[in-house]
Amino acid sequence: MDIFSATNKQAVQSAQPTVDTSMSTRRSVEKVEQNADASKKQSLDKKDIKQQLNNTIKHLNDHMKSLDTNITFGFNDKIDTMFVNVMERSTGKIIRKIPTEEAMDLSEKMKEIVGMIFDKKG
Repeated sequence: MDIFSATNKQAVQSAQPTVDTSMSTRRSVEKVEQNADASKKQSLDKKDIKQQLNNTIKHLNDHMKSLDTNITFGFNDKIDTMFVNVMERSTGKIIRKIPTEEAMDLSEKMKEIVGMIFDKKG
């Protein structure tokens, strides 16, 4: 019986298909290339979005000037947020900023802290 079971195991092992490592390596390389292409596209999309936001802000500011208002719009790149300035007409001094400078600073710090907490490199 031992001879038959040993022979049977050997026959089963030799009958199993061998794995083509070149094919699996090729697929791995293709996945890496696809991920690289996706990240390039995503970074281009972010650049396009920021460019569109800047164009929109410029258009809004031009429109506010034509309405003779003292409201200006801006964009904070560090936290990716728009803000509004309300200015005094005679001096040009900022009366109110929405969100406040303190809130934007806090948001920037929180973004840094979250980045440190979830940093995958460290």
